[in-house]
Amino acid sequence: MHVAMCGILALLFLIVPATEIYVIIKVGGLLGALPTLALVALTAIVGAALVKRQGTKTLQKLQGAMANGRGAAKIIAESVLILVAGVTLLAPGFITDIVGIALLLPPIRSYLAGRMVEKMKSVPIGGMAGMPGGFAGNAGAPGSNGEGGEPPADPPPPGVIDV
Repeated sequence: MHVAMCGILALLFLIVPATEIYVIIKVGGLLGALPTLALVALTAIVGAALVKRQGTKTLQKLQGAMANGRGAAKIIAESVLILVAGVTLLAPGFITDIVGIALLLPPIRSYLAGRMVEKMKSVPIGGMAGMPGGFAGNAGAPGSNGEGGEPPADPPPPGVIDV
């Protein structure tokens, strides 16, 4: 699985920039060099403003959810998607701009965030256990000392710092 994911990422890092360059050249042929560069710069500026606005709204939603004791997983997932949108909008190119703008549309972002949360719910605690370089069993789970579910040790005597 890791090998397949690395292969997909490697292809994306090769194909996306090559495709972006191709599209920029084609648009430049239609509009001219300066209008094309201006359009690329404009999408970056507008994208940064949109990301800031959407990010601020999402932060307010997160604060409200936490203050009221509601779950915040979907809001956090939306925040990650806004971050991805910001990166894609700041990257020069029209294809990445389309992806970034799509991620800033609330219905699309909400749908994708919901899918992300559902996918994460299916990952067990310590979900990387057994994977090369993964985490041990239920490290960090309540009642464990981070070493595979052993009961916590007795606390040290007063005045002793246990590391």
